[in-house]
Amino acid sequence: MAGIHRIALIMLVSAAVLSAAGCGFVYQRPTAERAPGDTPPAAPAPGTGLLPFGNPTNATADPANADNYLIVRGSAVISYNNSRGTANWVAWRTRARDLGESIPRSMFEPDPALPKGFRRIGYYDYSGSGYDRGHLLPSADRFGNREQNAETFYLSNIVPQAGDLNQFPWNELESYARSLVRRGSELYTIAGVYGDQERIKGKLTAPTNCWKVIVVFPRGQSVDSITNITRVIAVDMPNIEGIADDRWQKYRTTVRAIEQKAGVDLFSTLPRDLQDRIETRADGN
Repeated sequence: MAGIHRIALIMLVSAAVLSAAGCGFVYQRPTAERAPGDTPPAAPAPGTGLLPFGNPTNATADPANADNYLIVRGSAVISYNNSRGTANWVAWRTRARDLGESIPRSMFEPDPALPKGFRRIGYYDYSGSGYDRGHLLPSADRFGNREQNAETFYLSNIVPQAGDLNQFPWNELESYARSLVRRGSELYTIAGVYGDQERIKGKLTAPTNCWKVIVVFPRGQSVDSITNITRVIAVDMPNIEGIADDRWQKYRTTVRAIEQKAGVDLFSTLPRDLQDRIETRADGN
């Protein structure tokens, strides 16, 4: 009889403990054990999500690689060139949520992500140069997020552009690209520069050309689904005055031509036959 009472007492105590714990008991699946010597899963490379087709210049986050230095942010990836004082290229995605109503302009400022010892390009380095402070990732592509919009004014995202280029065909292509997003597309874009037109104040290089490649997807479609009929817009524009009346379409070219002139490899993760089809076909042809 005493044994029965002892069992009943144990059951009552157990019930009280469970009651005190409430309904928050959660079964936790045991962590899978790894055999000694097993290699843990590799972490994704920095910026992989924003570089779905590969790192165009194999940029790295090593300060010793100062002219191809990788900066990864939530909304963009940059290959920065310390010798030029500008990016080599900037890559980003544009979706409907990234757009929005115009917001007050931020101040142009040095990029805080640059390592110690790198040149700090400032607002006044452009003053009196005759060039605009031209965005690679446009400010209006980030009106939907104030913090990300402010990042577009870091001078790592800015290049010296002739006023006629920056304010006319380059700007018109930016506006056209956003109109595609408003009509139901999503974009993967990479923009960059090449060529040395002149040296500004001994620390900033004005490029001879500014280029851009835009991959257009239906909203919600994965970039992995790119095919040989996916629309790809590639332009290569001269960084000169006198082109204010030019339409952006005048400067359409092929991805392959940009790769050869700028020294980049823009679709390295794709099969070679698909690269050949995408990179040798100009938009509109």
